[in-house]
Amino acid sequence: MGEDLCRISHFHVLPYDHMPSSLSLQNPVERPQKNRGQVLALALLVATLVFVVDLFLPMGVAEAVPYVAVVLIALRSPDKNDPLRLAGLCTVLAIVGHYLSPLGAEPWIGITNRSIALFAIWSTALLAMQVRESDEATRDQSSMLTGILSNMPAVAFRIDQEGVMHDSFGRGLTRFGLKELTALGRIPLEPPDRIKNQIKQGTLANSVFYESNGILQGKPWWFLNCLCKLEGDQPGLIGFGIDITDRKRAERRLALHDAIADILTTATSVSETYPQILKAICHTLDWRVGILWRMDYHRQALGAAAIWPSDSPQAQAMSTSHAGWALTPPAGLAGQVWDIRNPLWIRDLADYPKDPRSQAALEVGLHAGFAIPICLAGNTRAVLEFFSPYPEEADDMLLQRLSNIGFQIGQCIEREHKERRLATHHSLTNVLAESAGMTQAASPILETIGENLGWDLGAIWTLDSSQQVLRCLNVWHSPHLNLDAFRQASQAITFSRGVGLPGRVWKSGKPSWITDVVSDPNFPRAAAAAQEGLHSGFAFPMKSGTEIVGVIEFFHRDIQKPDKELLDMFASIGLQIGQFIQRTAKQSLNG
Repeated sequence: MGEDLCRISHFHVLPYDHMPSSLSLQNPVERPQKNRGQVLALALLVATLVFVVDLFLPMGVAEAVPYVAVVLIALRSPDKNDPLRLAGLCTVLAIVGHYLSPLGAEPWIGITNRSIALFAIWSTALLAMQVRESDEATRDQSSMLTGILSNMPAVAFRIDQEGVMHDSFGRGLTRFGLKELTALGRIPLEPPDRIKNQIKQGTLANSVFYESNGILQGKPWWFLNCLCKLEGDQPGLIGFGIDITDRKRAERRLALHDAIADILTTATSVSETYPQILKAICHTLDWRVGILWRMDYHRQALGAAAIWPSDSPQAQAMSTSHAGWALTPPAGLAGQVWDIRNPLWIRDLADYPKDPRSQAALEVGLHAGFAIPICLAGNTRAVLEFFSPYPEEADDMLLQRLSNIGFQIGQCIEREHKERRLATHHSLTNVLAESAGMTQAASPILETIGENLGWDLGAIWTLDSSQQVLRCLNVWHSPHLNLDAFRQASQAITFSRGVGLPGRVWKSGKPSWITDVVSDPNFPRAAAAAQEGLHSGFAFPMKSGTEIVGVIEFFHRDIQKPDKELLDMFASIGLQIGQFIQRTAKQSLNG
């Protein structure tokens, strides 16, 4: 691609009416409109002069032969039948002249001369008609081919014996920024080195196809080219290239859709497919770098969760946080997409001051970029960002397809979440069926919910009726996280009605959601949550009939907006656990 870009500077434009004749496809062939009357008048004048002279020459002189000139003059008439008409006239004049000319040689000599003259007249007329028909067919074919090249996105060109292009013609030259339809010199459609070597060695087949592609002023282009040997022993080749840019773009979009669909339909977990998605998009679109961004709440900035290629210095330079920049929404391409939750295309990152990586992009040779959000329930879960080594104008249809891919990934995540929620409900039913009491069931309940639904920490609070407070029965957290500070803070505190997240659920009797517990004024454990990087949290009551017997809460390190469907599910689970507590308590008393 880079080689093609360099070639653009190796040609210059000629005026449209100065196309080199070697290409033989210059301008639309315009037959001059001759005056038929003038042509016929000249032909009749010559015929008259020949006839008058014939009247004074003795028989035996081949004087009728000059009538051939009359037939040749008639060829210039725009009426293709005039040569035959004048040939007939000359035949009549030759015969009349035979009888009116003075006696000279033997009669048989005169007849022989006249016969030869008539043969010459009609041979010339018929041959001239064939030449004229052939010329008209050639002109029509040339006009048709020239018309095609002048109106469709195609280019005809000539290649010498060294494989070097000399001249080109066609409307397709506008793809390279030309306004004229003719050019001298080398253009990016020149064959690649492997074909040039075949041309030099004389091993090239009668015809060979190859593709050319590049980017001009931020706009990608593709051509399908064919080289053909000239007839006979003529040196060099003639070539024809047709612009297939629109077709290639459509193929890229379709291939991209199929590649992502194949990945998602065979995936067991969407989060595990992100590296494959990055690779598929980069390969299909021929872009250099792909990065998956997620929120790093410790730094309050986006962090690169995956890059492709994993060993690429360019990818690492664009994803590693240096001292001079951090992608904090809405800063940067990925940060802005995270904030607005819409795809975004940048022609050249060097001209995009909103991204702190613009200088880094220049240093590693990256220019165009686009990013798409992965959203779920109104929350941005991730951003996929890609970079190209060339400035490239936005492809609106491709961006729409990419937006659909982001939506498709979000739908897969949502479907996966629903499947996990259903599996969680079934697992909790089994846990309650196999447990003898809440003390035994507490840990499996928290672990089942936390691991299946991806929450980082959970706690169960039971009601101390004598003190009218909620006490922590059990705390669970993800095994790959160290959340001891928040666990200890939870075990050391009690909540009265309306205080903290458990207290407000106790007071309202309904599930409750906090988008960010760190900034919530009614969250006594905010300092410990900030220390551990916990943000979003929700809680739901455990009910025995209308009586609240406890509260279960969960926390996540991401900031997530309320999920009504999740809260409704846990309202039902809270009733199920409350009934379990009531049933096991009665069994304990009866036992």
